[in-house]
Amino acid sequence: MTAALQTLLLLGYPLLVYFALGFASPRAVALFTLGLVVARLAFASPGRLWTWARAFAPIAAAFALPGLVTLVLGDPLCLLLAPALFNFAMLAVFAASFAARETVVEGLARAQVGELSPAEHLYCRRVTFLWCAFFAANGAACAFVALETSRATWALYTGVVAYALMGALFAGEYVYRHWRFRRYSGAPTDALLRRIFPPRSSS
Repeated sequence: MTAALQTLLLLGYPLLVYFALGFASPRAVALFTLGLVVARLAFASPGRLWTWARAFAPIAAAFALPGLVTLVLGDPLCLLLAPALFNFAMLAVFAASFAARETVVEGLARAQVGELSPAEHLYCRRVTFLWCAFFAANGAACAFVALETSRATWALYTGVVAYALMGALFAGEYVYRHWRFRRYSGAPTDALLRRIFPPRSSS
């Protein structure tokens, strides 16, 4: 099983759990989800595994802990709470980066374009805060649908709506960033965005 396929299965967690609980016991589904986490770790190289573990251990725990608790209690509710825990884990990762040398968003930006201007540095910190707010709100929504609505509603929100909201936020910020800074680094979308938002003259 390739890393890409494992990642797709993890992203499809809500729909997988929804359909799997229709014919398998909660403990069996929990074993399957734990197997996905273990397989994702097993296929990572030692160097990447250490880097990944330091940065994203809370995210791995968000998928692993509900499975472990379900194995003990046999309660499917624990599996339904995994998306909420994932969002809160992402919130923890992004929020903790404020205390580091650079935030998560700053690190991603530097990897793409190199050094950042003071305005870009401040912008990245504000975008990091924006993602923190999103993960907090989405985590609360995921917890609500798990605790208060039907399993079908939970699967629809966590497996479709939440990803659509995340994609809309990412796309909106991406377009706004290019409008504001007009900085292009060779991304596939640069040709289109250059026509819409031509680089500003340096003179």
